[in-house]
Amino acid sequence: MKIMHKSKKRGIVLLTVIGLIMMLSLLILKSVDISQKYFDDSSQNALFVQLNKSFLDTLAILQKNSQNINDAQTLSVITGLPIALGTNNGDMSIMIDIKSGGGVINVNNLILSNNETNEPLYNLLQSLLQEYQVVNANFFLSILLDAVDADKNERTYASEAALRDYRFDDGGINSKESFLYLLDYFEAKGGDARIYNIPWEDIVGFVGEDIDFNYIKEPLLILIKKEYNLISLNRGELLNSYDELNIPNEGKEKLKALNVGFFSPRIVCSINLFYMKQTMSLNFLYDIKSRKVGYIETVF
Repeated sequence: MKIMHKSKKRGIVLLTVIGLIMMLSLLILKSVDISQKYFDDSSQNALFVQLNKSFLDTLAILQKNSQNINDAQTLSVITGLPIALGTNNGDMSIMIDIKSGGGVINVNNLILSNNETNEPLYNLLQSLLQEYQVVNANFFLSILLDAVDADKNERTYASEAALRDYRFDDGGINSKESFLYLLDYFEAKGGDARIYNIPWEDIVGFVGEDIDFNYIKEPLLILIKKEYNLISLNRGELLNSYDELNIPNEGKEKLKALNVGFFSPRIVCSINLFYMKQTMSLNFLYDIKSRKVGYIETVF
Protein backbone atom coordinates (compact mmCIF):
# COMPACT_ATOMS: atom_id res chain seq x y z
CA MET A 1 0.00 0.00 0.00
CA LYS A 2 1.33 3.44 -0.94
CA ILE A 3 1.45 6.13 1.74
CA MET A 4 0.84 9.65 0.45
CA HIS A 5 3.47 12.18 1.51
CA LYS A 6 2.06 14.94 3.75
CA SER A 7 3.14 17.78 1.44
CA LYS A 8 1.56 16.03 -1.56
CA LYS A 9 -1.67 15.52 0.35
CA ARG A 10 -1.70 19.20 1.37
CA GLY A 11 -1.13 20.20 -2.24
CA ILE A 12 -4.15 18.19 -3.34
CA VAL A 13 -6.28 19.76 -0.60
CA LEU A 14 -5.18 23.26 -1.61
CA LEU A 15 -6.03 22.52 -5.24
CA THR A 16 -9.47 21.41 -4.10
CA VAL A 17 -9.98 24.65 -2.18
CA ILE A 18 -8.80 26.68 -5.17
CA GLY A 19 -11.32 24.70 -7.20
CA LEU A 20 -14.00 25.82 -4.75
CA ILE A 21 -13.01 29.46 -5.35
CA MET A 22 -13.22 28.88 -9.11
CA MET A 23 -16.71 27.40 -8.73
CA LEU A 24 -17.82 30.45 -6.75
CA SER A 25 -16.34 32.68 -9.46
CA LEU A 26 -18.29 30.81 -12.15
CA LEU A 27 -21.40 31.22 -10.00
CA ILE A 28 -20.89 35.00 -9.98
CA LEU A 29 -20.26 35.05 -13.72
CA LYS A 30 -23.49 33.14 -14.32
CA SER A 31 -25.41 35.41 -11.95
CA VAL A 32 -24.15 38.54 -13.69
CA ASP A 33 -25.23 37.17 -17.05
CA ILE A 34 -28.69 36.22 -15.81
CA SER A 35 -29.24 39.40 -13.82
CA GLN A 36 -28.34 41.71 -16.70
CA LYS A 37 -31.43 40.38 -18.50
CA TYR A 38 -33.52 40.13 -15.34
CA PHE A 39 -33.03 43.67 -14.03
CA ASP A 40 -34.79 45.61 -16.77
CA ASP A 41 -37.21 47.07 -14.23
CA SER A 42 -34.38 48.00 -11.84
CA SER A 43 -36.71 47.12 -8.97
CA GLN A 44 -35.53 46.40 -5.47
CA ASN A 45 -37.70 43.29 -5.49
CA ALA A 46 -35.74 41.93 -8.44
CA LEU A 47 -32.53 42.73 -6.61
CA PHE A 48 -33.71 40.80 -3.56
CA VAL A 49 -34.77 37.78 -5.63
CA GLN A 50 -31.37 37.63 -7.34
CA LEU A 51 -29.54 38.03 -4.03
CA ASN A 52 -31.53 35.17 -2.53
CA LYS A 53 -30.75 32.97 -5.54
CA SER A 54 -27.05 33.79 -5.23
CA PHE A 55 -27.21 32.82 -1.55
CA LEU A 56 -28.83 29.46 -2.29
CA ASP A 57 -26.30 28.73 -5.05
CA THR A 58 -23.36 29.74 -2.85
CA LEU A 59 -24.65 27.59 0.01
CA ALA A 60 -25.05 24.59 -2.30
CA ILE A 61 -21.44 24.95 -3.50
CA LEU A 62 -20.13 25.26 0.08
CA GLN A 63 -22.10 22.24 1.27
CA LYS A 64 -20.77 20.15 -1.58
CA ASN A 65 -17.16 21.33 -1.76
CA SER A 66 -15.98 22.81 1.55
CA GLN A 67 -15.14 19.58 3.42
CA ASN A 68 -11.41 20.01 2.69
CA ILE A 69 -11.24 23.33 4.53
CA ASN A 70 -9.98 21.81 7.76
CA ASP A 71 -6.90 23.72 8.92
CA ALA A 72 -5.43 27.22 9.16
CA GLN A 73 -3.71 27.06 5.77
CA THR A 74 -6.72 25.99 3.71
CA LEU A 75 -8.95 28.48 5.52
CA SER A 76 -6.49 31.26 4.68
CA VAL A 77 -6.80 30.44 0.96
CA ILE A 78 -10.55 30.95 0.82
CA THR A 79 -10.52 33.99 3.13
CA GLY A 80 -7.57 35.62 1.42
CA LEU A 81 -9.41 37.80 -1.04
CA PRO A 82 -12.96 38.62 -2.18
CA ILE A 83 -14.32 37.09 -5.38
CA ALA A 84 -15.84 39.76 -7.61
CA LEU A 85 -17.03 40.06 -11.20
CA GLY A 86 -19.05 42.65 -13.07
CA THR A 87 -20.60 43.43 -16.44
CA ASN A 88 -18.59 45.08 -19.19
CA ASN A 89 -20.52 48.34 -18.94
CA GLY A 90 -20.08 48.45 -15.16
CA ASP A 91 -23.82 48.58 -14.42
CA MET A 92 -23.78 45.50 -12.26
CA SER A 93 -21.37 43.52 -10.09
CA ILE A 94 -21.47 40.77 -7.50
CA MET A 95 -18.87 40.17 -4.82
CA ILE A 96 -18.54 37.23 -2.44
CA ASP A 97 -16.34 37.81 0.59
CA ILE A 98 -15.52 34.98 3.02
CA LYS A 99 -14.00 35.57 6.45
CA SER A 100 -13.40 33.45 9.52
CA GLY A 101 -16.29 33.43 12.00
CA GLY A 102 -14.13 32.19 14.86
CA GLY A 103 -12.60 35.47 15.99
CA VAL A 104 -14.99 36.18 18.88
CA ILE A 105 -16.24 34.45 22.02
CA ASN A 106 -19.66 32.78 22.10
CA VAL A 107 -21.55 34.51 24.92
CA ASN A 108 -23.72 31.39 25.29
CA ASN A 109 -20.67 29.54 26.60
CA LEU A 110 -21.10 31.47 29.87
CA ILE A 111 -23.09 28.46 31.03
CA LEU A 112 -21.32 25.09 30.81
CA SER A 113 -23.01 21.81 29.92
CA ASN A 114 -23.23 20.94 33.64
CA ASN A 115 -25.17 24.21 34.23
CA GLU A 116 -22.23 25.77 36.06
CA THR A 117 -20.84 29.23 35.24
CA ASN A 118 -17.86 29.31 32.89
CA GLU A 119 -15.52 31.11 35.27
CA PRO A 120 -12.69 31.99 32.80
CA LEU A 121 -15.19 33.53 30.38
CA TYR A 122 -17.13 35.25 33.17
CA ASN A 123 -13.95 36.79 34.56
CA LEU A 124 -12.87 37.95 31.10
CA LEU A 125 -16.17 39.75 30.50
CA GLN A 126 -16.01 41.21 33.99
CA SER A 127 -12.57 42.66 33.19
CA LEU A 128 -13.97 44.05 29.94
CA LEU A 129 -16.75 45.88 31.79
CA GLN A 130 -14.26 47.23 34.33
CA GLU A 131 -12.00 48.41 31.50
CA TYR A 132 -14.86 50.57 30.20
CA GLN A 133 -15.82 51.63 33.74
CA VAL A 134 -19.35 50.24 33.45
CA VAL A 135 -21.24 50.68 36.71
CA ASN A 136 -23.31 47.70 37.95
CA ALA A 137 -21.19 45.30 35.87
CA ASN A 138 -22.23 42.30 37.98
CA PHE A 139 -25.88 43.09 37.29
CA PHE A 140 -25.23 43.00 33.54
CA LEU A 141 -23.39 39.68 33.84
CA SER A 142 -26.36 38.29 35.80
CA ILE A 143 -28.64 39.43 32.97
CA LEU A 144 -26.46 37.55 30.47
CA LEU A 145 -26.35 34.41 32.62
CA ASP A 146 -30.13 34.42 33.11
CA ALA A 147 -30.63 34.93 29.38
CA VAL A 148 -28.39 31.98 28.55
CA ASP A 149 -29.78 29.47 31.06
CA ALA A 150 -33.14 27.80 30.48
CA ASP A 151 -34.81 28.46 33.83
CA LYS A 152 -36.73 31.49 35.10
CA ASN A 153 -34.84 31.77 38.40
CA GLU A 154 -33.30 35.20 38.85
CA ARG A 155 -29.71 35.50 40.01
CA THR A 156 -30.49 38.98 41.30
CA TYR A 157 -33.52 41.26 41.24
CA ALA A 158 -34.70 42.05 37.67
CA SER A 159 -31.90 40.03 36.02
CA GLU A 160 -34.33 37.68 34.22
CA ALA A 161 -35.46 39.70 31.20
CA ALA A 162 -37.90 37.00 30.09
CA LEU A 163 -40.00 37.52 33.24
CA ARG A 164 -40.57 41.18 32.36
CA ASP A 165 -40.94 41.04 28.59
CA TYR A 166 -42.82 38.13 27.00
CA ARG A 167 -41.17 38.93 23.65
CA PHE A 168 -37.78 37.83 24.97
CA ASP A 169 -37.09 34.10 25.24
CA ASP A 170 -34.29 32.88 27.45
CA GLY A 171 -32.36 29.66 26.99
CA GLY A 172 -29.74 31.27 24.75
CA ILE A 173 -28.75 34.52 23.04
CA ASN A 174 -29.06 33.62 19.38
CA SER A 175 -28.73 36.90 17.50
CA LYS A 176 -27.24 40.37 17.54
CA GLU A 177 -30.75 41.79 17.98
CA SER A 178 -31.28 39.73 21.17
CA PHE A 179 -27.94 40.88 22.57
CA LEU A 180 -28.69 44.53 21.77
CA TYR A 181 -32.04 44.11 23.51
CA LEU A 182 -30.19 43.00 26.67
CA LEU A 183 -27.95 46.07 26.49
CA ASP A 184 -31.06 48.27 26.35
CA TYR A 185 -32.68 46.26 29.14
CA PHE A 186 -29.63 46.70 31.36
CA GLU A 187 -29.51 50.45 30.74
CA ALA A 188 -33.26 50.84 31.38
CA LYS A 189 -33.10 48.92 34.66
CA GLY A 190 -30.61 51.31 36.19
CA GLY A 191 -27.49 50.20 34.42
CA ASP A 192 -24.84 52.36 32.80
CA ALA A 193 -24.96 53.87 29.30
CA ARG A 194 -21.21 53.28 29.03
CA ILE A 195 -22.16 49.69 28.17
CA TYR A 196 -22.69 50.98 24.62
CA ASN A 197 -19.07 52.14 24.35
CA ILE A 198 -17.79 48.57 24.22
CA PRO A 199 -17.09 47.24 20.68
CA TRP A 200 -19.31 44.20 21.24
CA GLU A 201 -19.27 43.02 17.62
CA ASP A 202 -15.51 42.49 17.94
CA ILE A 203 -15.86 40.68 21.27
CA VAL A 204 -18.90 38.36 21.28
CA GLY A 205 -20.78 36.07 18.93
CA PHE A 206 -23.59 33.58 19.42
CA VAL A 207 -22.47 30.22 18.01
CA GLY A 208 -19.52 27.86 18.27
CA GLU A 209 -17.44 26.39 21.05
CA ASP A 210 -13.98 27.73 20.23
CA ILE A 211 -12.01 30.87 19.35
CA ASP A 212 -9.64 30.81 16.36
CA PHE A 213 -6.39 32.48 17.45
CA ASN A 214 -5.34 33.13 13.85
CA TYR A 215 -8.42 35.28 13.25
CA ILE A 216 -9.19 36.64 16.71
CA LYS A 217 -10.54 40.20 16.57
CA GLU A 218 -8.08 42.84 17.76
CA PRO A 219 -10.15 44.21 20.69
CA LEU A 220 -10.59 40.67 22.01
CA LEU A 221 -6.89 39.93 21.62
CA ILE A 222 -6.00 43.11 23.55
CA LEU A 223 -8.46 42.14 26.28
CA ILE A 224 -6.97 38.64 26.63
CA LYS A 225 -3.41 40.00 26.71
CA LYS A 226 -4.32 42.36 29.56
CA GLU A 227 -6.35 39.78 31.47
CA TYR A 228 -3.56 37.18 31.50
CA ASN A 229 -0.58 39.55 31.33
CA LEU A 230 0.60 37.99 28.06
CA ILE A 231 2.71 40.85 26.72
CA SER A 232 4.39 38.68 24.09
CA LEU A 233 1.10 37.30 22.72
CA ASN A 234 0.95 38.48 19.12
CA ARG A 235 -0.24 37.16 15.81
CA GLY A 236 2.12 36.71 12.89
CA GLU A 237 2.28 33.72 10.62
CA LEU A 238 -0.54 31.21 10.69
CA LEU A 239 -0.23 28.84 13.63
CA ASN A 240 -1.42 25.25 13.89
CA SER A 241 -0.78 24.35 17.54
CA TYR A 242 0.24 25.65 20.95
CA ASP A 243 3.76 24.39 20.30
CA GLU A 244 4.20 27.28 17.88
CA LEU A 245 2.94 29.91 20.35
CA ASN A 246 5.79 31.76 22.06
CA ILE A 247 4.31 32.32 25.52
CA PRO A 248 4.80 30.60 28.92
CA ASN A 249 2.99 27.31 29.55
CA GLU A 250 0.84 28.99 32.19
CA GLY A 251 -0.45 31.38 29.54
CA LYS A 252 -1.18 28.52 27.18
CA GLU A 253 -3.28 26.80 29.83
CA LYS A 254 -5.29 29.98 30.35
CA LEU A 255 -5.96 30.25 26.63
CA LYS A 256 -7.02 26.60 26.52
CA ALA A 257 -9.48 27.29 29.35
CA LEU A 258 -11.09 29.88 27.05
CA ASN A 259 -11.24 27.30 24.23
CA VAL A 260 -8.73 29.16 22.09
CA GLY A 261 -7.54 26.97 19.21
CA PHE A 262 -6.01 27.35 15.77
CA PHE A 263 -8.83 26.40 13.43
CA SER A 264 -12.53 27.12 13.65
CA PRO A 265 -14.95 25.61 11.10
CA ARG A 266 -17.14 28.73 11.13
CA ILE A 267 -16.97 31.16 8.22
CA VAL A 268 -18.92 34.36 7.54
CA CYS A 269 -19.97 34.78 3.91
CA SER A 270 -21.03 38.14 2.53
CA ILE A 271 -22.74 38.39 -0.85
CA ASN A 272 -22.87 41.95 -2.14
CA LEU A 273 -24.97 42.82 -5.18
CA PHE A 274 -24.59 46.17 -6.94
CA TYR A 275 -26.89 47.31 -9.75
CA MET A 276 -26.86 50.88 -11.01
CA LYS A 277 -27.26 52.93 -7.80
CA GLN A 278 -28.82 50.10 -5.82
CA THR A 279 -26.95 47.98 -3.30
CA MET A 280 -28.03 44.95 -1.31
CA SER A 281 -26.02 42.55 0.83
CA LEU A 282 -26.66 39.20 2.47
CA ASN A 283 -24.44 37.89 5.25
CA PHE A 284 -24.59 34.40 6.69
CA LEU A 285 -22.59 32.27 9.09
CA TYR A 286 -21.73 28.79 7.81
CA ASP A 287 -20.32 25.87 9.79
CA ILE A 288 -18.07 23.79 7.52
CA LYS A 289 -18.12 20.81 9.86
CA SER A 290 -21.89 20.53 10.34
CA ARG A 291 -22.70 22.07 6.93
CA LYS A 292 -25.35 24.25 8.57
CA VAL A 293 -26.15 27.96 8.44
CA GLY A 294 -25.93 29.78 11.76
CA TYR A 295 -27.68 33.04 10.88
CA ILE A 296 -28.75 35.08 7.87
CA GLU A 297 -29.06 38.87 7.69
CA THR A 298 -29.96 41.07 4.73
CA VAL A 299 -28.77 44.67 4.48
CA PHE A 300 -30.59 47.01 2.06
